[in-house]
Amino acid sequence: MRDWIRGNAGSLGFYLYAILAAPPLARALKAGLADSEPVWWPGLLLLAVLLLEPFGLRWKTQFLRRRNVEEGVEPQGSMLAVFSAAAIGHMIVTLFLGMTMLDCWGAVGVGSEASSPWWGAVIVALILKDFAGLMATSGQSVAREAPGHGKERVADFFLLAYGCVAYTAWWSAIVDLEEISGSGIWERVALLPVLAALFAFFYLPMRVPFLLEEYFLQPARGRKGRLLSELAIGVLLGLYPVFA
Repeated sequence: MRDWIRGNAGSLGFYLYAILAAPPLARALKAGLADSEPVWWPGLLLLAVLLLEPFGLRWKTQFLRRRNVEEGVEPQGSMLAVFSAAAIGHMIVTLFLGMTMLDCWGAVGVGSEASSPWWGAVIVALILKDFAGLMATSGQSVAREAPGHGKERVADFFLLAYGCVAYTAWWSAIVDLEEISGSGIWERVALLPVLAALFAFFYLPMRVPFLLEEYFLQPARGRKGRLLSELAIGVLLGLYPVFA
């Protein structure tokens, strides 16, 4: 049991965060963004997460490659289609994280009339950042340290932080939880198919650690079932705040 928890700590941490912390934090962020005054610390947190994620991607990939080398295991099966869809979704998620960051600082949204002209440069920088993240996972380099080293734990934390922040920003930047919560039960039920389909597309970019471990560590057999199960969990997590 202890080994299972250790092996799935990242996923469990994301699920617990989504259930316990994300909805109230999303509401608080939404309330802060409604004010014309800048909200500095959430914007700084978003900036830190965006900048650190490529390092997490590179380090985690290197540790997974080293684990395969030491255990004599080759990744089984191609996940090109899954990673392609996740990469597109990841870029979109990064962009709305960037827009939320700019909104926190008053560069877009309420009170942004005097400072909005420069936001386009930030968006271009975010797109380049995402390409840098993709490049960070390329090549065949392996970690110098053994798997389980503290550096791998740091990489796990960076990737988990990106997923958690993206999940929170989704509900604060894309969907108005207060408006949905004030709707009748049948109105919310009618929205479920649209919200579920939309969130499912953006869910895998929030679960990059799961995708990397699935590719490097898991056998090809049963992969479709595991991916569908993770997407089903994602749909539940995507719909949960509507009723929270």
